[in-house]
Amino acid sequence: VELSRKLVEIIPSAEMVRFGKNGSDATAAAVRVSRAHTKRDKIACCGYHGWQDWFIGSTTRNLGVPEAVRKLTLPFKYNDIDSLKALFDQNPGEIAAVILEPTLFVAPKDDFLKKVKELAHKNGAVLIFDEVITGFRIALGGAQEYFGVTPDLSTFGKALGNGMPISAIVGKAEIMSKFNDVFFSFTAGGEALSLAASLATVAELQEKNALKHVWAMGDMLRDGYNAIVKDLKLEASTRMIGYGFWPEMEFFGKDGKHSYAIQTLVTQELIKRGVLTRAGMVLCYSHTPEDIRRTLAAQGEALEILRDALKAGDVEAR
Repeated sequence: VELSRKLVEIIPSAEMVRFGKNGSDATAAAVRVSRAHTKRDKIACCGYHGWQDWFIGSTTRNLGVPEAVRKLTLPFKYNDIDSLKALFDQNPGEIAAVILEPTLFVAPKDDFLKKVKELAHKNGAVLIFDEVITGFRIALGGAQEYFGVTPDLSTFGKALGNGMPISAIVGKAEIMSKFNDVFFSFTAGGEALSLAASLATVAELQEKNALKHVWAMGDMLRDGYNAIVKDLKLEASTRMIGYGFWPEMEFFGKDGKHSYAIQTLVTQELIKRGVLTRAGMVLCYSHTPEDIRRTLAAQGEALEILRDALKAGDVEAR
């Protein structure tokens, strides 16, 4: 109850709360309760929403998902409102909910989130923000607070428990009350340690203004990386994009498409220098300016090796 009250206080869309154990629990529950609320079956989605059949069946990782289930989930493109409009036009009165990650590395353009909300409501669909990644990172109240667009339902996880297994579905009481009849239960549902951990996490975020620090470290890393790239004249091969809470390295081949060879070489050289990472770098409150400087030093050396490899034409051999 204490954590529920705290989330209602913090998150703009939260009138009622239910807890799960991982992001897939939360998104699947949000989809199911939306179907119950609207008495419709189809879901429009944009982003990654977990491993369960309703979503993963719409991807290339759909082995084992029945064809009938796959047909119920309809992907649309981020920052392309016409792609969502087309789904509503092609499936009139059939779409129960629109679920999307409100942002990751690319910012919404031209009031995209606002337009998604308007289009969903115009067509009688529930709007769900999947904030499993953005929640408690981009802002304390999530991307909905940051961008000023409030959905009907939202899902949270990851940073909420600071590593502990917990997720949350929050939203309008009118829809959330359907959980009185929609079955949502699991073996470890009564585990309370994660609830305590989440309360402590939220308190730390509030009391220490932790997100301001996280963003500062991420901005320092992204800007420093791009400065090195510019100095080495590698703009055509790599860059770092994204928000301060989660900057990401991108790597390009001569054709402008993603280069796994370049990514592998840079990652390999970073590991050799004691920096264990992948392309996306999730910052946390524990990271210090010294950590960022050390990372940038390693990235500088790795990018020098990349520059030499590109000149020699032996990226893959290295």
